[in-house]
Amino acid sequence: MDVFLMFVFVCELSICFAYQNLALKKETWQLHPYPNGHSWTSDKAVDGLKSDLTADGRQCTISGNYKTRAEWRVDLGGIFSVHNIFIYYRTEKAMQDKINVYAKRFLGFSVYISNTTQKEDGVLCFRDIYYTRATIPNPINFSCQYHGRYVIYYNNRTHPPFPNDYDEYAYNELCEVEVNGCVASGFYGESCSIPCPPNCQEGHCHITEGTCLGCIAGYSGNKCDKRCTENTYGFECSRKCGKCRNRSQCNHVTGTCPMGCDRGKYGDECVSDCPKYQYGYNCNENCSVNCDGSRQCDSESGHCKDGCKIGWKAPTCNTKCDENTYGQNCSNSCGFCLDGEQCHYIDGRCLNGCSSGYTGSQCTKRCSNNTYGPRCSLSCGNCLYVYGEQCHHVTGNCPCGCVQGFHGKNCTEVSSFLPVSTSEIALAVPLYSLGALLGASVIVVIILGIKMKKFKMNVHQKTNKVTVHEAMQFKRGANNDNSNPRVESFYEELQEMDDRSPHYDNVD
Repeated sequence: MDVFLMFVFVCELSICFAYQNLALKKETWQLHPYPNGHSWTSDKAVDGLKSDLTADGRQCTISGNYKTRAEWRVDLGGIFSVHNIFIYYRTEKAMQDKINVYAKRFLGFSVYISNTTQKEDGVLCFRDIYYTRATIPNPINFSCQYHGRYVIYYNNRTHPPFPNDYDEYAYNELCEVEVNGCVASGFYGESCSIPCPPNCQEGHCHITEGTCLGCIAGYSGNKCDKRCTENTYGFECSRKCGKCRNRSQCNHVTGTCPMGCDRGKYGDECVSDCPKYQYGYNCNENCSVNCDGSRQCDSESGHCKDGCKIGWKAPTCNTKCDENTYGQNCSNSCGFCLDGEQCHYIDGRCLNGCSSGYTGSQCTKRCSNNTYGPRCSLSCGNCLYVYGEQCHHVTGNCPCGCVQGFHGKNCTEVSSFLPVSTSEIALAVPLYSLGALLGASVIVVIILGIKMKKFKMNVHQKTNKVTVHEAMQFKRGANNDNSNPRVESFYEELQEMDDRSPHYDNVD
């Protein structure tokens, strides 16, 4: 025991030299104070006195008897970096076989460090589950390398049965509690002289290793020396960047987009969708007033969701129909506007008139009524009209030539060798046509007459041949009857008739 106490003393001197007691004379509190125990109040555990570990020495905190729960805490007055904790508990100099009889009330205790008065909000520094009355040291020293404001001692006897060495009730019998650590925040090392890394959360780092217990927003790593990347930001780089322009990295701390928002988003962090009727980078563009229907457009591209009004080009509907088109979706082609000008983008009208040869508001109708040229203001020449056509609507050329007495492309030049008046020319055209028709009819009649004549002649010749043949047969019969004057007379008449018949050449 003497060797152990010497080791504790040397160790305590070494730690005290390196670290300071953060709990000395700080505010304390305990559950179930001892009744009328003004000499055993909670502050006795941090008064710096530990020479007398008995109740009579009035240097210890003692709680009320016969309680199942015991709790005590000290407020360090701020968040500090803690290294280790010493606890001196009551002995009363009552030894039984060289074993402290009060140790059974101490066994099974726990110590927490927290930033609030609730142990459940903090971390467990130490819990006794192995010691016995014979093995537990006094004082006891354990590591507690955490940051916190409140150090909380806790013990309970709420769930029996308990180990053999345990008392059936829980007590606070703390003669001194020393919380050793760095007084100056933001330092670490044995002398608390090494600054913590600059990006440690609240400037706190591990008291011996210097690693950050947490990073400020925008950094990560054991020493918080790595900026958030890959479109992340904030504490522990746990948040995703919004839709920054050109997919750039947002600010690693705040998440704001330094280059602004990409299409379809707005706000500092570029996470908000564009309002209705707006689109583009930072939603700075307005949907076209020429969007049809709902007038809404795509928040990124600005394309009108319901198409364009008549006369405007898709998809954004900001441009009038051009390239000689007009109407719904610019799907109609302009007519023949003067000098190839663009027609009206909505109704297709040619605002400055038509090209030569065309008329109408949209200049889609060719000149008619024997007119041609600019505004259909010129009259066709003396064209020969065979099928009712007129001169060319642009040039005035006559497609079938000129009537007699005129020449030239447009049949406007009078032929010098046949001076004929215009009225005579107009009368000659139908007379010539009638004459040609009559001539053709006469030719047809003549051909048909010849054919009929030939047919009748052939029939007559065949009849004569038959009659002569019969007469000859009759004559032969008469000769056999030794002549008959009547027969001979008949034969002679037939012969004369044959001689008088006219002769015609065959008409092929």
